[in-house]
Amino acid sequence: MTQAELGEILHVSTGTISNYEKGVHLPDLEKLGALADLFSVTTDYLLGRCQSGLSPQIFDQELSRGRTIGETVRALQRLPGDRGEAQLLILDDMEFHAAIKERL
Repeated sequence: MTQAELGEILHVSTGTISNYEKGVHLPDLEKLGALADLFSVTTDYLLGRCQSGLSPQIFDQELSRGRTIGETVRALQRLPGDRGEAQLLILDDMEFHAAIKERL
């Protein structure tokens, strides 16, 4: 997306978009919210206050058998430490085998 296209969406000039990018000026709250909506991220993400680049909507996506990604994450959080570690080992193994399968 060009600065001109983004400026048109936000109803600001390309110079203003350039200033946002350079950190010369920050968007006001209305523009910040519009940017978050446009790019499907949180305002915390835009402000550098979170490490995840995931869209909040991803947690509503179905993962399998009607269970959403968010429900799966919550289930993993409830597991005792050793069971959580076991789940990570299983996930690592699945990723490894998927990577091998892709190369064949």
